[in-house]
Amino acid sequence: MFDIWGFILQTLNVSGVAVLLLIIKALLKDKLPPKWHFSVWSILGIMILFPAGIFGRYSLFNWQTVIEFIKILVKDYSFSRVLFPFPVIKTVPHSFAEWVFFVYVAGVGISLLIYLISYIRLRVVLHKGISPDIETISTINTIGHKYNIKPCRVIVVSGLPSAFVCGIIRPVLVVPEKQLDEKVILHELFHLKNKDTFWSILICLLRCLHWCNPLINYCANLAINDMESRCDQFVLEQLEGEERRDYGKILLSMSNEQFAKTPGSTCINNGGKNIRKRIENIARFKQYPVGMSLVSVCVIIALGCSLIIGVQAVNIPKSYKNDSWSMASAKSSYCTTYVGAFDTYAKAVITESNNYRIMCAPENIQTDLIKSTNGRWNGGLDGTCSSGDDYYIYNVETIDKDVFEGVLVLKLVNKPDSMEWELEKSFFVAYQKIRVYKEKGRWVTIPLEEFQYAETNDEWLHYGCDKLPATTFTGTQNDYKIDILFQTIYVVDNKITNDDDVFSSMFGNSYSYNKVPILNAEFSMAYDNHESTLTHLGTQEERDLVNRIGVSVASVYPGQERPGELPPAIGCQNIHSSSSDGYSSSTTSVQQGWGPTVHLSGGGGGGTFSQLLNVNTPEYYVADLYINNELYAQMELHLEEE
Repeated sequence: MFDIWGFILQTLNVSGVAVLLLIIKALLKDKLPPKWHFSVWSILGIMILFPAGIFGRYSLFNWQTVIEFIKILVKDYSFSRVLFPFPVIKTVPHSFAEWVFFVYVAGVGISLLIYLISYIRLRVVLHKGISPDIETISTINTIGHKYNIKPCRVIVVSGLPSAFVCGIIRPVLVVPEKQLDEKVILHELFHLKNKDTFWSILICLLRCLHWCNPLINYCANLAINDMESRCDQFVLEQLEGEERRDYGKILLSMSNEQFAKTPGSTCINNGGKNIRKRIENIARFKQYPVGMSLVSVCVIIALGCSLIIGVQAVNIPKSYKNDSWSMASAKSSYCTTYVGAFDTYAKAVITESNNYRIMCAPENIQTDLIKSTNGRWNGGLDGTCSSGDDYYIYNVETIDKDVFEGVLVLKLVNKPDSMEWELEKSFFVAYQKIRVYKEKGRWVTIPLEEFQYAETNDEWLHYGCDKLPATTFTGTQNDYKIDILFQTIYVVDNKITNDDDVFSSMFGNSYSYNKVPILNAEFSMAYDNHESTLTHLGTQEERDLVNRIGVSVASVYPGQERPGELPPAIGCQNIHSSSSDGYSSSTTSVQQGWGPTVHLSGGGGGGTFSQLLNVNTPEYYVADLYINNELYAQMELHLEEE
């Protein structure tokens, strides 16, 4: 937490869980044993240590929308994110909000100091303790052996009303000078067995983090009471009749206000305010069936998983809605995967939605986006995207840790005003190189260039397009140059099945494309494509001696060995192309006067993204060139230097 908004977000998220647990505990008050009532607080402890909104999910409600809404109202356009649940001051306070956060952090420090002083005071008193007599040690060892609990070191301290355990690594059982009661010793040994001194420290630390939240402090007190009730239940299960009544009377003498709420000890639980409730619990004592332990575990697991997983941030239902709540929802509905950032940016361009752009915008440009008045965002696209088609991401590259680049490709329904129409072309595409990176735990997108445009006859852009950016491999030998354009194409599955559209189903087109961002999107399909082109560097007279050209190529990826003999590219067909095991070959006949450049077709493949995790750029290509059905040259094609 770096600011007061982060703390408010965290404490709201935790408070919602606390209220739910209090309701559930009230409903199951007499249904489940005290052991469950104490264990269920572990869920609240986990949620306090679990950053609110991590992975784009919140417990019960998207609390960040509330925070961002308030911030917009007070003209604070910064982005608040809980990366970890502990406060960190990065700069000297200047604004009112920064001073409030400083006061909160100071309160955490003061709370920790108070607990530390209390623990030191207790340790000073224990340092004056003496070893007990043999009879006392024998009594404690006998009780421990009887109930299969291994005792720890024992000391006697005068002036104490009751026994308690202190310490975690080397715990010590502290007993008063007065005569010991077996039930009290059993109670403390059960604390020792369950490592309750550790839990007491953890409860105090979590209480310090939310010292200004009365609800969390109330829950911390209840957790301490439940810890005591669990030990009381264990003791009462070993007693019968009058012994149980006597145990209640003994509790009245166990109040230890001197060291109440001292972490690292079980005297944190012995404040007099809790004795009355414990006696009431003893009066209601009952045995629970053995199978209730399994039921308790199942309830805690089911409840804990549902709260930790939480609810996914909800997208804006209407793209152009421009009120403060919609923009607050957009700010809190951030991308949780890098593919989600690609997807959200693409849909912001397609729909011209200001809110969608906010979802994937870096913090330094969100202020201008939020101040926008018309709800629309102009991404610089000249033209209208096809309503019946999807977008594509070409040539995705890993630039650095949590930094990716790719080319957004969109099919247009009309000619951009900036282009002249080549009548032989059928389709118009727009493309733009963009970068995705992680900022404060959220994935954001920035364009690296303005949109560019191309005309093409390629209708199926997921198979590649020679008019779009590609990586070029080139090699030259014996007056012949071969260039290979290599592309990778990644697709997010945005199809929505229209099962209720009977007319569309009859014609096999029963789906539409989802225009709402998928914040946790993953690539569903991946393709690679390479196109070969040959250029003759000699004279026309030399070219006129050639009537057939063929080339066989194979890709070589890092760590792979250079392939051996390639399938020969010979034949009498006008065009021949095949692709298998990374090889492809093509042949073409040429007429007198050809050249100097010939397109030799290409190859590629595709499948689900999980099957093609290694769809990336080859290290180099090898190529066998055939002239007039005879092997003419063998060459390597390497990345073209920029």
